[in-house]
Amino acid sequence: MIEKIGKLLVLKSIISNFQSFQMKDTEKVLKEELSKHFEGQSQRLTMMSKLIIALIKMNTVNYSKLALVLNRTVKVSSNFRRIQRFINEYQFCRQVFIQLVWSLFASRQAWIVLNIDRTNWKFGKANINILMIGISYKGTAIPLIWKLLDKRGNSSKKERIDLLTALQSHLTKDQIDQIHCLVADREFIGNQWIKYLIAQPFHFFIRIKKNAKIYKFQNGKACHASRLFTTDQFKVLRKRRYLYGNQLYVGGQKVNNKEWLILISDVPLKGATQLYGERWGIEVFFGACKTRGFNFEDTHVTNQNRLCNLIFIIAIAFCWALKTGEWLIEKGHQIPIKYIKKRKTKLVSMFRLGLDYLKYRFLNFIASVDDIHVLSCT
Repeated sequence: MIEKIGKLLVLKSIISNFQSFQMKDTEKVLKEELSKHFEGQSQRLTMMSKLIIALIKMNTVNYSKLALVLNRTVKVSSNFRRIQRFINEYQFCRQVFIQLVWSLFASRQAWIVLNIDRTNWKFGKANINILMIGISYKGTAIPLIWKLLDKRGNSSKKERIDLLTALQSHLTKDQIDQIHCLVADREFIGNQWIKYLIAQPFHFFIRIKKNAKIYKFQNGKACHASRLFTTDQFKVLRKRRYLYGNQLYVGGQKVNNKEWLILISDVPLKGATQLYGERWGIEVFFGACKTRGFNFEDTHVTNQNRLCNLIFIIAIAFCWALKTGEWLIEKGHQIPIKYIKKRKTKLVSMFRLGLDYLKYRFLNFIASVDDIHVLSCT
């Protein structure tokens, strides 16, 4: 009996050592991949790698839960303090991250669609309000640049203009030329904002409210936009109309008795509904950040710089999971279909497919370096 117990203890030790070695190996490869893009001390890059893997394992940004799996060789309290120090002190480079995302998701596309949107919630008395621009990609959006707004409610024209200007400052001329259009929802309207967009080298498609005032002539009589569109077929007005102090193309349709889809643009609206449909991708990303992925709302962090760093970690983990899901589908994996009333839909998204795959492999200590190579830009 004593001999059997001894053998079991030896076997347990061997398995534990093997698991520890395998985890260190994958962390090392992830660190090497990240070091191609991000600068910093070796220990900081090691910590970044551990934190991304912990986020995938636990599906939450809560420090207490991440500390449980961050490093099994030290105390949980030490892991907690290390997470705090990293999020407090590390300085991510916007340009490096943008170029990484562009090389992973946009470099092979002839042209791309940009999304702009905002998400917000409250933690206690603190408002967490994030304005973000991303690349539309296969039903979701890849975050490029974001800004934390120290307030409740809509973004201002200055905040939007500053963010879009900052994005372009981090792109090359060829990359800017790849941008076909920007799509946005009803919040993103206003005279100066529209004027700014008209001056850009790409187009825009923005949804407006049904009671927006449209003028046939500059000093003519105004009517509500909904009065011009009375059928469920998308109708494009042949001539430009005056809205928000600018001459714009307008098209729209009546969705139901309370809902209209009305779009404005600086170009004729042929194919506009399909392009505007790309806007939903950024909502999918916000969902992945929250309950469908990383549970961002679990955070107790309210400091804007720390929140910004957390978004960087989430964004890298999201890119990794999405690329993994894409790789699995290319290898022939079929996503199950579920039926909702009279329509069918996929049981999980490509992102969730990749996230669950990585999570399973890490939790069962079967992850390999091949799981990390999907992040390679080469």
